[in-house]
Amino acid sequence: MNRVLIVGRPNVGKSTLFNRIVKRRKSIVLDMPGTTRDVIEMPAEWGGKEFLLVDTGGLLTGEEDEILKLIKGSIEKELPKAEVIIFVVDSKSLTPLDEDVAKLLYPYKDKTLLVVNKVDSLKDEEKIYEFYSLGFDKVFPVSAQHGKGTGELLDEVVSRLKEASVPRDEAIKLSFVGRPNVGKSSLINALLKQDRVIVSPIAGTTRDSVEVPFEFGGKTYVLTDTAGVRRPSKVDYGVEFFSVGRTLEAIDESDVVCLVLDMGEGITRQDKRLGGLIERRYKGCVIVANKIDLSGMSQQDIDSYIRKELFFLDFAPIVHTVATEGRGVEDIMSGVEKVREDYTKVFKTSFINRAIERILEERRPPSGKKGKEVKVYYSFQEKNRPPTVVVITNDPDSWQENYVKFFKRRLRESLNLRFSPLKLIIKGRQT
Repeated sequence: MNRVLIVGRPNVGKSTLFNRIVKRRKSIVLDMPGTTRDVIEMPAEWGGKEFLLVDTGGLLTGEEDEILKLIKGSIEKELPKAEVIIFVVDSKSLTPLDEDVAKLLYPYKDKTLLVVNKVDSLKDEEKIYEFYSLGFDKVFPVSAQHGKGTGELLDEVVSRLKEASVPRDEAIKLSFVGRPNVGKSSLINALLKQDRVIVSPIAGTTRDSVEVPFEFGGKTYVLTDTAGVRRPSKVDYGVEFFSVGRTLEAIDESDVVCLVLDMGEGITRQDKRLGGLIERRYKGCVIVANKIDLSGMSQQDIDSYIRKELFFLDFAPIVHTVATEGRGVEDIMSGVEKVREDYTKVFKTSFINRAIERILEERRPPSGKKGKEVKVYYSFQEKNRPPTVVVITNDPDSWQENYVKFFKRRLRESLNLRFSPLKLIIKGRQT
């Protein structure tokens, strides 16, 4: 798919423009330089043409900060791949940093469009002409916040795009979640065999949820790297507050979630909280035991430890990795495929009812009020992703928690759902 790249110095409104074009609040927007760090990608459409819009971190030249160097390096890799480059500046001032960014873009001058953002008044419009000094022929005054001028900009963008067929098959949504600095970004880079997301020993490097289209084994995936989630008392309002929200959103939108653990530190309360979020949302899950070289345990002992601490994710396969060496990384995708196969299964109604009949023969629900026998009239699969079974009964309130746990365990076994959660809905006949 054609790539359209947004670049510029910090705080000129790149992420606001990105969100305006993709028509959703995807990139985090705050009045704080350096909010966006990784390369963020989202499909967009204008005039019947689809393209991949790419948001980037703010460019600061001449800085020695390690993260800023990584940001610049990731943008330099993106420039040759882009079909169109949108260079964003702020109408309020033309700075030496803008001139430095312009010099970086000169080799790509023919495919660069200069966007003067924050043109909100007649006074702002009068300043536009000074930006021609940056040396670009196409200058577009816009207000990304209010949408002014974005239509004209997009008309020019799509006129420059090559015709390309867009794959219509629905991608499998896969997210990587975990505490800060457990190795999520390193795992994705090792899986993609390129430095696709920024990796740094500084906790909190990833802020946005970074979506990366990816093919593996002939199937299409969208991999999502997320900000590390700390416990609520440690989260300040601002960038990290929104980052945690994006992580929870990524879990909700995923088919399969990879819960990444740092085995050098062991399983923490926050790991259990994240696991609980995955389990309560009935998401497919792969447990990635990363940094096993620092654990001091055998793989068998690691598995026993994980099963004890994360017992509620008993359906999730465990993969052992050392992300920095690439060890075990491709096993993640084998685990993902096992989960996906079970997570998307569809069963005939007759098969489900026969399975439930056998479970009831083994052990019936406890009697209801006044010794009333609990009956099951019929059952059916409501949907998949996750497999969801509805049981119609005469007395839903009598299904006690312990019996429901037993019933779900047996039903999962009967349906051969080894690697997927099962959602069970108990309903009365009249509901």
